[in-house]
Amino acid sequence: MHRIALALVSLFALASSLSGQQLPVPAPTTTSVGSSGNVELRVGDVLRVSVWREPALSGEFPVDQAGYITLPLLGLRRADGVPWLQLRDSLLAGYRRELKTETIALTPLRRIYVLGSVLRPGLYLLDPTLGLEGAIALAGGAGLDGNLDRIRVMREGNVLLERIPVKATTAEYEVRSGDQLFVQRRSWIDRNSTLLLTSVISLAGIVVSLVAASK
Repeated sequence: MHRIALALVSLFALASSLSGQQLPVPAPTTTSVGSSGNVELRVGDVLRVSVWREPALSGEFPVDQAGYITLPLLGLRRADGVPWLQLRDSLLAGYRRELKTETIALTPLRRIYVLGSVLRPGLYLLDPTLGLEGAIALAGGAGLDGNLDRIRVMREGNVLLERIPVKATTAEYEVRSGDQLFVQRRSWIDRNSTLLLTSVISLAGIVVSLVAASK
């Protein structure tokens, strides 16, 4: 009888631990090395230009291997390593010298591969001032087994960052064009916690029945 009681206590303790569904997640193993205030375009990045009523001047223009962007109206402009605010202001000044419109939008973009447990894995353009959740949203969101607490960034086959927050921006962690963003799968226990909890409760019920029958 004493052994049955101990088993019952252990089962209920296990059920209580599983009922939380989510296992503790360690803090990120990396630290922030940048901010959205010091974004710079690099080779492989893209500049999105939107000029009101000027479709021929609008589009997405890549930074070439020499670090330059070629724009239809402004020609060749140095972009690699130039602080974004400085580059933006220079380009806007150039456009406004040539155009009457004030409606000009310039957006820096990173070319990021979003892979792993997402609905539409592939290559996406992401504003570096937006959170990584934006990249995951572009890929259709995390899959049913996706774990947004386990995001990994890889570069050239090497793990660059591990367990970075989904709210983090590519600028904060210096994620570059060509990097691979992986949404990892939740652990087996995490994915099957409901089934395990149900099984434990059922087993506990059997133990209670045996205890009652032995009296």
